[in-house]
Amino acid sequence: MAQQLLESCATPFRKSPIPREIIGRLMRRAFVFLVSCLLASCQASGISFPSPGASSEQFLPSATSSPAALEIATAIPSQSPEPTPALPTPDPREYIVATLKADVWDAPANENSYWNLQTQLILGEKVLVVDRQGEWSKIAAVEQPSKKDPLGYPGWVRSEFLTAGWPSARQYAVVMAPHGPLRDEPGGSLLMSLYLDTRLLVESTQEDWVQVRLPDGKTGWLSSGDVRLTDNLSSPVPADGLFALAQSLIGVKYQWGGTTTDSLDCSGFTYRVFHAYGILLSRDADDQALGGEFVARKDIRKGDLIFVSEQSGGFVSHMSIYWGNSTVLDAVTIRGVVIRTFPDFFTNYYWITARRYLP
Repeated sequence: MAQQLLESCATPFRKSPIPREIIGRLMRRAFVFLVSCLLASCQASGISFPSPGASSEQFLPSATSSPAALEIATAIPSQSPEPTPALPTPDPREYIVATLKADVWDAPANENSYWNLQTQLILGEKVLVVDRQGEWSKIAAVEQPSKKDPLGYPGWVRSEFLTAGWPSARQYAVVMAPHGPLRDEPGGSLLMSLYLDTRLLVESTQEDWVQVRLPDGKTGWLSSGDVRLTDNLSSPVPADGLFALAQSLIGVKYQWGGTTTDSLDCSGFTYRVFHAYGILLSRDADDQALGGEFVARKDIRKGDLIFVSEQSGGFVSHMSIYWGNSTVLDAVTIRGVVIRTFPDFFTNYYWITARRYLP
């Protein structure tokens, strides 16, 4: 535009007898005049021009700039870097179990009362702390679903057994043996024996060994043959070894509320074995009877769960794994985990339903 203005101003002089040097001086003065007018117009609109070396922010209009200045300025791309997204704020209720096994009671006053044990937690298991009372924490075990609390199985646990935070990693190790020996180095001294389904963060791998991080930050080594590695703990895996794993628990003693391979109750047995393969069952038998896929009695197959009652048409009070050929794998009072025939099993129980959780 400035060029067109200059040319239009110069046109009358091109055919004039006035010397060219005089015409040049007039054109330079006209150019200076035009630039001065342009600067004055910009300043009136609130746009300022930086001095040499000034930052690009000086091009931006102030809050008092005119609409014209704002329109011009918004057309200039910003050179500021993209802001870093804020990390999610940790939930202060999030804790994990920092001991090999933690008993969960219906009330602190009932600690060590056999029938008041609600469930058990294992090393690394996630909970939400919803209340505190002295040395005790009221928790919801988020990995053990229950109709008693939508957050997870409720109860009281000693606070000393918990540590704050839900750590995460790119890879996790899940113990797939009844007990997983944790060593100080590959093939080294035994540190502790981890329970089936213990889930820990992977630090590194080395040939036939996996280094894991414990909740207290210390590390240890597990044989790769005792674990499976995964980047998603919620994803089920092929359950080819589930029957062999369940059978390896024959002889484990019965414990009301038990979920570990030291002692199990009927639903704690099925919960723990299936959970090791990423299949999430509810914690209690009556809740498990509502999940999975309904199976008619004539269609049951090995691995289906059978739910029974001590009264005909009563509420679910016991359950077992159908083992084929009219037998069940059952965690039963006094005898522990055993294989039972149908005549033995149904001596004291009535059929309620069967559910299928395996594909």
